[in-house]
Amino acid sequence: MKALKSLIIFMLLTLQYVNAQTIPLNPAVKKKQLENGFTYYIQKNQTPSKEVQFRLILNVGSILEDEDQRGFAHFLEHMAFNGSKHFPKDALIDYFQSIGVEFGGDINAYTGYDETVYMLPVPNNEKETLDNAFLFFSDILSGLTLDKEDIDAERGIIHEEWRTTTGLSDRLRDDMYPLLYYNSRYKNRLPIGLMNEVVLNKGNEEALRRYYKDWYRPDLATLLVIGDIDEKEIEDRIKASFSNIENPENKRERIYYTIENHDQTLIKNIQDEEITSTSVKIITKIPKHKEETLKDLKRSVANILYTYLVNERLSEVSKQKGAAFMYAQSYAQGGSGDKGRYVSTASVKTGQVINGIEALQRELYRIKKYGFTEAEFNRKKSIFEKDVKTSILEQSTLTSAQYINMLQSHVIYGEEYTSSEFKNDFLLDVIGEISLEDIQELTDEYINDSEKNRVVFVTAPAVEKIPSEDEVLKAINNIDYEAIKPFASDEIDAPLLAVLPQKGTLQKEETDEVLGTTTLHYQNGVKVILKPTTYKKDEIRFVGRRNGGYSLASDEEFNNASMANTLVELGGLGDFDQQQLEKIVGDKRVALSSFIHRYTEGVSGFSNVEDLETLLQLNYLTFIAPRKDKDQVERFIENKKEFNKNSMNDPETYFADEINKVMMNNSPRTATLLTPEQLDNLSLDKAFDFYTSRFGGANGMTFMMVGSFEVDSLKPLLDQYIGSLPSKTIEKRYKDHGIRPPVGKSIVVDKNTADKTKVILRFTGKYPSTQKERIAIQLLSDITTIRLTKVIREEMGGAYAPFASAYVENIPYNHYQFNIVFTTSPDQAEELRKVALSVVNELKKEIKAEDIDKVKKALLNHRDKALENNGYWLKLLSNYNRRGEGSKQFENYTEDVKKINSKKLQSTAKKYLKEGEVLTFMLSPQK
Repeated sequence: MKALKSLIIFMLLTLQYVNAQTIPLNPAVKKKQLENGFTYYIQKNQTPSKEVQFRLILNVGSILEDEDQRGFAHFLEHMAFNGSKHFPKDALIDYFQSIGVEFGGDINAYTGYDETVYMLPVPNNEKETLDNAFLFFSDILSGLTLDKEDIDAERGIIHEEWRTTTGLSDRLRDDMYPLLYYNSRYKNRLPIGLMNEVVLNKGNEEALRRYYKDWYRPDLATLLVIGDIDEKEIEDRIKASFSNIENPENKRERIYYTIENHDQTLIKNIQDEEITSTSVKIITKIPKHKEETLKDLKRSVANILYTYLVNERLSEVSKQKGAAFMYAQSYAQGGSGDKGRYVSTASVKTGQVINGIEALQRELYRIKKYGFTEAEFNRKKSIFEKDVKTSILEQSTLTSAQYINMLQSHVIYGEEYTSSEFKNDFLLDVIGEISLEDIQELTDEYINDSEKNRVVFVTAPAVEKIPSEDEVLKAINNIDYEAIKPFASDEIDAPLLAVLPQKGTLQKEETDEVLGTTTLHYQNGVKVILKPTTYKKDEIRFVGRRNGGYSLASDEEFNNASMANTLVELGGLGDFDQQQLEKIVGDKRVALSSFIHRYTEGVSGFSNVEDLETLLQLNYLTFIAPRKDKDQVERFIENKKEFNKNSMNDPETYFADEINKVMMNNSPRTATLLTPEQLDNLSLDKAFDFYTSRFGGANGMTFMMVGSFEVDSLKPLLDQYIGSLPSKTIEKRYKDHGIRPPVGKSIVVDKNTADKTKVILRFTGKYPSTQKERIAIQLLSDITTIRLTKVIREEMGGAYAPFASAYVENIPYNHYQFNIVFTTSPDQAEELRKVALSVVNELKKEIKAEDIDKVKKALLNHRDKALENNGYWLKLLSNYNRRGEGSKQFENYTEDVKKINSKKLQSTAKKYLKEGEVLTFMLSPQK
């Protein structure tokens, strides 16, 4: 007996020791600290080659601002790009753009409550590039000039940045933050700050400099460097750049602020004219958790599984007939200070707030009372284990950008950053040990009837009648726990395909050495393009497409055709309804969806290597066994009516709808939000007929697959599931209805509730769809962005992020679209519209060689990185297939970019950016 007791004690002590074991840092990372407290992490990674990623993380943010500095943490982040010891004025941005680094897209920064982060990816590891990168970061800590002239010039830019956040989002924030950050410093330290009192108050630059002196110091700074580097060289550079930077005398204490507890539920009903639907949100503030020990890691795993399980349950309930909520989810999330949050939210129909709250609480209490079933648990545990195994396999293929994002989360939030070996040895064991009892522990923590640290919000459109806050609180607290019965769920144990199809016949096989593809031609008229890669070890991307789409529907059947795919997908596939189908594939790492767009139809999906056959089976069933589910379609239509009813309350939605009408020239074939009458007139039978008219045969379909496979090993599966698809002849051409946008038209939508105007200037028309022409207009848009940023943002302070974009499309005809977009104050909108057009007109006369060089390098840098990505390759092959292009365009791409000169760009601007043909769209404040 003594021996047994000793063994039990030993096992308990061993378990405590194991649970307390610290999660080791990935040994590929070198972490050290200089004598002045400056911390650094270095990791060599050669994916992609030559690239180096930098992050400077300062353990300071807006929470540390004095009252006269509110907004200056964020302001100082801006000033880091506006003059320093080694980079006066605009020299920093000019230099990094000259090597292909984009301002905003690449080099950037952000300020939070408790951290400020500077991000710099550089495309090469050459000496000059690294020299300037280290000068930039050392200047941030000790060399910012903070000249009064530059400070005052930046005030307008920050004011315009603030303007972009105004509207519903900041009104919701003003209502919610006092409750979420109850009696804490956080509710008064929003990073954007006090606009009029501080940010725009000229003459207070000393307060900004004081913040810089107090908080930008080595002992609060951490540098991350990951990339194709010589680690010793980087460490030597770090020591040389940062060792001599001193902390200030009598340095201020870095205080970590907390959020005060409250014993009673805090509740607020919020109604606003821009809110589009009614929702309830129940939030419990919980302690934050870091991932420092194996016990912490086990808790994190349990939390992920719990989140999978609870949301699968809520999703199933929402699809039941007569469900009291249209959508619901529940999850734990981070927060500020010492508190995280457990959030449960539901979207409810008009007049159903109380029923929705009671239904949400009842389901959560049902989970608390009875837990989850073994079938639910095993399904989600299986898929999570697959995800972890995939992440272990893929760790060696991660890019430097992916690594540095994870390392940043480790430094700021305490998330694990360990090796694939550790995950293989310990994490998989942890997953194996997780039980329903572990999930129940989290359930008990997250779901309870305590009012302590609980916050409740009801948000609804202004016109809706909602219950009082007392009535809402009563509904939450008065759930009859004892009356709750176990959850009834039908589990299913059946194969996706009971009988396998007869294999099809492969007629021809072609290879393309340039693209690295193999093309298979089957007797049923289907073509399959295969691109095996090693960029990921357990990822397969899949798409199939064919011309046609709902362009082939008559005007009378347009709505049924445009909604056909949505309505039919609600039915499931083969012998299984949608819910059953989700359970059958719920333990597999696979997803597939069909689509019917205006001019094309097809499928899109992905899988891991193990579940590839399931992906192909789902694709097979999409063509041969779609299903109707009248009940689910009725539920969808009722929910859609509810969502559509107030959607136009959102100014951006209304604005986009008005633009769409203009671009479609008010055609009856405009895809817009359907009215209740139009929704009632939808016919499942007619939608199903149109769906089968497009998917009843695979003839003319081209499938493309990119990822972790060998062609010869894959062929038997393709013979089985692709070659066997029905060969019924399907119309392979879309129908061009001759819908063309007008030119020279202007519309102003007076819908904004905030004091801001969004301006879109759009040039469109016929355009040659060749690679050279596509590159030309892309480069022209990038140069336009540089010039707009220089003139409208930097010189005028008129808009925060003006930009241009362009694309070229060959369906239904060869055409282009070139957009200029910015948000500004209403009284500046017309002036800046003219300025933007003058920028375009100036480009017709002269384009600087250095600007052309900048955008060319950026374009080629991004392409080089993208070519090591399966998703990019799938998109590239799909575009080539759609345009009738291929290896010639691929081989010539870099040379085509290099050949573009100022003469070509100027002629493109003159020909396609004609001021008299521009479409002008403005979203302005209500009158």
